[in-house]
Amino acid sequence: MNPNLALSTRRHFLRGVGITLSLPWLESLGGILHAADVEKEPRRLLLVCLPLGIFRDALMPKQTGIGYQATEYLTALQDFRDQFTVISGLEHPGVGGGHASQPRIFTGVPSAERNRRSLDQHVAAALGQHTRFDTLTLSAGANDFSWTDSGSMVPAEKNVADAFAKLFAEEGATNKTKVLREIGRGKSILDFVLDEASDLRPRLSKRDQDKLEEYFESVRATEKRLVKSEEWMHTPKPQVGVKAPAPFAQDEIITNMRNVCDLTYLAFKTDSTRVITFGYFRQDTVAVPGVKVGYHNLSHHGQDEGNIAQLKRVERAFFDELKTLLTNLKNAKEGDSNLLARTTIVVTSNLGSGSSHSNKDLPVLLAGGRFKHGQHLAIAPGTVPLSNLYLSVLHQLGMDNKSFGTSTGTLKGLTII
Repeated sequence: MNPNLALSTRRHFLRGVGITLSLPWLESLGGILHAADVEKEPRRLLLVCLPLGIFRDALMPKQTGIGYQATEYLTALQDFRDQFTVISGLEHPGVGGGHASQPRIFTGVPSAERNRRSLDQHVAAALGQHTRFDTLTLSAGANDFSWTDSGSMVPAEKNVADAFAKLFAEEGATNKTKVLREIGRGKSILDFVLDEASDLRPRLSKRDQDKLEEYFESVRATEKRLVKSEEWMHTPKPQVGVKAPAPFAQDEIITNMRNVCDLTYLAFKTDSTRVITFGYFRQDTVAVPGVKVGYHNLSHHGQDEGNIAQLKRVERAFFDELKTLLTNLKNAKEGDSNLLARTTIVVTSNLGSGSSHSNKDLPVLLAGGRFKHGQHLAIAPGTVPLSNLYLSVLHQLGMDNKSFGTSTGTLKGLTII
């Protein structure tokens, strides 16, 4: 291939890409019908990661099975003992690098390979057709957990107030007309770019052809969003009777977590989306009573009792807010059930030990959904991929996948009811 021709066509191709990239705001639109109008039992997924680890002795029981003695963190969730399972021993084969493993916690893709679609995005592809938003990626301090098939990270909403407005603030008539006009324009642009890109294929290198395939994927996804957007633009957003979250300082990690949990509850309650991810993280100082050392430094406690005591204060704050979220979901009736029974919640970390940066024996708390709960399911470390749990989650959500990530089957000992 003539290098000058290749460079020329690549530049020409990128001009086409530039046209679609001029419409990124369209990603904030989505949905077709309300779940109540589509099916009798909508199912939902919430994924949460604590990327600095979870202090093991305060989470994992020493006993296995249903007769375990609740640890400090599990005591905070005692009212829900029959609605969660704590799991030990799982890990992602081939995933290492300490903190560098963070983006792979919900993909299970080995570190030597390019990252691919995460569990939330996989589920959203199936469940997102029923809601205004396919998925919601929030940030309680961190979120680089959501990934597309082509290995692109799904950007998170870092400002909770903006996310609230996105879900519940109604656009004016003028804005609505403008948005509909731009959507129509966007469709014709996409058609043009697809035709243009198809004509370029024979002249592209193998690498550029791979890029072209990734581009086609994004174009097709955009087309689906555009169609959904047109229908949702005529559907009023839900009225929740709640004020938007007030601004807060960066170190107010509890406030951040509380706002994200409240928004998660409202999003599920109004069925604005069925799939949400977020992370609980703050690199430096945190506004938690009795804590004077940065959260990251505390995670490297070195078995120092003073550091561990402060670390547990930070992590206990998370479990206290998680309890409130579980309570709100359980109290929210939907048909003959409640939101907690129809929401599968996975809380985990990419670090089995924050102090040593180990990516083995990852902590997992599975709550809600149609699982038989109430046990500590202990797996021999290093023998079962975490993706086996993810495959079980997919099956519980009504999907018939044969595999996910590095799974070798569903998770034995975990029963779907």
